[in-house]
Amino acid sequence: MIDRDITKSSYRRRDALKLGGLTVSAAAILAACGNGRTGDDAPGRVGFAPPVEELEDYPVDDAVLLRTASSLELTAVAVYEAILETGLLDADLTTLVERLIEDHQMVADQMGELTEAVGGVAWECTNPWYMNRTVEPLLEAVLASDNPLRDIVNTAVVLENLAAGTHQSLTIQLEDADAAAATIAAATLESRHSAYIVAVARGPEGYVSPLIDGTGDTPTDADGVPQKFSITSRFGSTGQVELVAGAPDENGVRETFIVQTPSLNSFIYNELEPTC
Repeated sequence: MIDRDITKSSYRRRDALKLGGLTVSAAAILAACGNGRTGDDAPGRVGFAPPVEELEDYPVDDAVLLRTASSLELTAVAVYEAILETGLLDADLTTLVERLIEDHQMVADQMGELTEAVGGVAWECTNPWYMNRTVEPLLEAVLASDNPLRDIVNTAVVLENLAAGTHQSLTIQLEDADAAAATIAAATLESRHSAYIVAVARGPEGYVSPLIDGTGDTPTDADGVPQKFSITSRFGSTGQVELVAGAPDENGVRETFIVQTPSLNSFIYNELEPTC
């Protein structure tokens, strides 16, 4: 039975708060004073929380950047292979996706060779950060979508834009001239991938975004999903890419995925061991 004596409950809470306040105050004093007047210079702590451990500060060199590039190429391969397994593509789209897989595997192999050339160990796995946080939930949303084919096409466009933006951003960070030249070529290839996918899926209507001058609202389809375009801006972007996918919830809202080019939390550092 629930105790509905408000006065009694309030009294108990006040007593508990008073007692809790005395306990915290005493603990703070003891933590600050310690067993003596000298000792550890660290600030006093209340409770039994373990001390905060500093994260490893791994260096970022050409090998790390190239390993990261390989990981994203292989992530794209994994996504496209999962798309083929859905059986939703017709013969023409299947041929296109198979070609995309070949190209991404080729670039991944090239990045691996360049990694070894600069003294690193080639990375032959997907990128665990992207797989766990973006790819797996995205594929779940696509498979549950009310229009999975549209979401597959938009996912492919975002993947290609992510790969192109990644290589473009790496170009200015790499010290090795051969590696920098390779990333320029890869960025060009994958920008063409993105443009071609949209052209096949949408025809002339998808050639040039009306937002190319930087003004206006993003065009959407009949379901309110942002449309993709072959040419979205005057210059290639290295910023984040937004993808709306999946079935709408009870409020008509679909999931939004924000995909960003690699940074410190998603680099494949030399100290990382393969996950595949």
